[in-house]
Amino acid sequence: MIQFKTAINTLLVIISTISSTANADNFIIGVEDIDYYPIYQYANGHYSGAASEILNKFAKLNHHTLTYQAYPVTRLNKNYLKGTVDFRFPDNPYWVQDQKAGYDIKYSASVIDFIDGVMVTPNNKSQGINHLKKLGTVSGFTAWDYLSLIKEGKIDIKETNNLHSLIKLTSIHRYDGAYFNIDVARYYLQNTLKMPDLLIFDPELPHTKSSYSLSSFKHPEVIEQFNQFLIEQAEWIRKIKEKYQIR
Repeated sequence: MIQFKTAINTLLVIISTISSTANADNFIIGVEDIDYYPIYQYANGHYSGAASEILNKFAKLNHHTLTYQAYPVTRLNKNYLKGTVDFRFPDNPYWVQDQKAGYDIKYSASVIDFIDGVMVTPNNKSQGINHLKKLGTVSGFTAWDYLSLIKEGKIDIKETNNLHSLIKLTSIHRYDGAYFNIDVARYYLQNTLKMPDLLIFDPELPHTKSSYSLSSFKHPEVIEQFNQFLIEQAEWIRKIKEKYQIR
C-alpha cells in the first residue's frame, strides 16, 4: 500500500510538472522606446521601471520567458497589429481605435493608473483654458482633452522629442503648458532636475484619468492568467507602485 501511494504521488508530481511546462512559453512584449520612468524606460536594450518589475514577476511565477522589443511610439501599434510581437504594453481600449478595427484584442485589467494633464509654471496656474495658446507634448502622444480646440485652431499643439525638451520649453514660456503624464513629469522634475516646483500640475484644466493595460489578440488565455496574477499579487503590486511613486 505504501509503495502504491508513493507511486501515485510521484505520478502526480510528473503530471504537475508536465502541465506547468506546457503552460510556459517564450513571449515578446512590444513596448515604447521612450524614457517614461518611473513607469517604464527602455535604454541600452534594457526595460526597467515599475511596469518591468510587475511583468517580470508575472513571468517568473508562471514560468514564462519575456523579451521586450521597443519601438518608437508612433510605430509600436503598427508592429503589434502585424503580429511581430505577442503583447503590447502599455495599451488601452480607447487608443488608436481606427487602426484596431477588426482585431479581437483582449485587454487585461488595469495595471497602472495614470493622469495625463497640463503642467504649467507656478505663476500660470489657475489662469484657465483661454490662457493656453501653445500646448506642448512629446511626439507620439495625443492631447485627447484638447483635440477639439486644436482642430478649431484655438490651441497650437507643439511636439518635442523628449520630456526634457518639453519641460525646458514650457519653463521658459515658449509653451503655455506641457501635456504629459503628471507622475512621470513630477518624478523627472524632482529626481533628475532637482527642481520639483519648476512646473506644477493644474487640476483646473481638462485632464484624463485612465489606466495602462497589457493586451494581446494572439494569447487571450495569457491575459486571463495575468488578470489572476493582478488579483493574487495586489498587495505586492501596491508596494511596487508606492516604491516608484505612481498610482
